[in-house]
Amino acid sequence: MIGSHLKGAGEIFEKKIDDYNDTVVPPAADAPEDEELVFKITDGDGNIIAGCLCDIYNWNFMDLDVLWVDEKYRRQGLGSMLIRAAEQAARDRGCYMIVLGTFDFQARPLYLKHGYTVHHSAWEKYTVERGTEEDGETIVDGLRAHNDAIAPDEHDYIRLNKKVLNENGDMIAGIVAGVGGWDDGVVYNLWVEEPYRNQGIGTYLLQEAEKEMRENGAYMIMVNAFDWAADFFTKRGYAVTGVLEDLPQGHREYDLRKTF
Repeated sequence: MIGSHLKGAGEIFEKKIDDYNDTVVPPAADAPEDEELVFKITDGDGNIIAGCLCDIYNWNFMDLDVLWVDEKYRRQGLGSMLIRAAEQAARDRGCYMIVLGTFDFQARPLYLKHGYTVHHSAWEKYTVERGTEEDGETIVDGLRAHNDAIAPDEHDYIRLNKKVLNENGDMIAGIVAGVGGWDDGVVYNLWVEEPYRNQGIGTYLLQEAEKEMRENGAYMIMVNAFDWAADFFTKRGYAVTGVLEDLPQGHREYDLRKTF
């Protein structure tokens, strides 16, 4: 059952999330207890004219959540007084950092004056542009370098493409395959001209490619095939490891693998 107005549900969910977060990043032994602090400034009649709300978290930081000064009392230093009080409370409790959020129409200049720095989001610092073919090569090289740093290639890519010619020298079938640097065999494309299908040519090409992959150290072969071609591979010992529904619409794409 899903309820939308369960009393106290928000506090329960928040507690569960906090408990989970603490299992990932446990609080330090001397960390302060979670605590909410309220600071206020009153006039001579006891009316609240300014104040702030702060949350202390057991990860040793403070969130300065709310700061407000009545309009009639602004530009008299009350905001600075509240910030200094919050900072002193944070220091007293062993916090190493204070975070806060503000809109451009609020008190950003005040916080900057007190030494707070703006954390820019990615969309504020960067832009997305259309790239060139050369840019694409740079991107691929960057990803390859990242992968190599974690799992270096054992060797260069081994190309094992093959083709079949008819009596006139025309290509009637072919396979694009190879062995990657991680000793992973891949079949990228397998094609037979329609007049020559159902004669065992595709099976022959696949078997020859598999043989050479094994000889070059491959321990398994991967292939992607749509639903109209996947049976060809499953009948030859390939197991389905993943299915992408409705690609293209009304069909499926399969990930298949054969382990030696």
